[in-house]
Amino acid sequence: MDHDELVEKSLKAAKLRRTPVRAGVLEVLAKASRPLGAVEILDKLPPHTDAVTVYRTLNTYTEKAVIHRVRGEDRVWRYALGNASEHAAHRHPHFVCESCGRVECLKEAEIPPDFVRSLGVGPRYAVSYPEVVLHGTCPKCAK
Repeated sequence: MDHDELVEKSLKAAKLRRTPVRAGVLEVLAKASRPLGAVEILDKLPPHTDAVTVYRTLNTYTEKAVIHRVRGEDRVWRYALGNASEHAAHRHPHFVCESCGRVECLKEAEIPPDFVRSLGVGPRYAVSYPEVVLHGTCPKCAK
């Protein structure tokens, strides 16, 4: 699927209208090989793009499950594409390198469907989704 098709499909699934910033943010994330922070996303958008609009777009996309976010060692949220057609949250863990701060989606791994139940979380808690973040040293820093 090309980037324009991805943008249209994501916006339609989330019931959002297309704007230049919404399309731009999705295109930037589609081209990214790892989750990006808001400042990194802004740097890849056209000059004079309104930062407040980008932050609002990221919040809207997160709420609508178009993207997901994970916090790095530096306490900065980083964003990656999700799947707006699935209302369940992403099902993969993330890795945060304690040496360089890089945050990665571990898409080849999957959080088991019964993960929350296996933790013994009581029935009084309505868990929306689990978020697994692994900390350690990435292959690049381990060399």
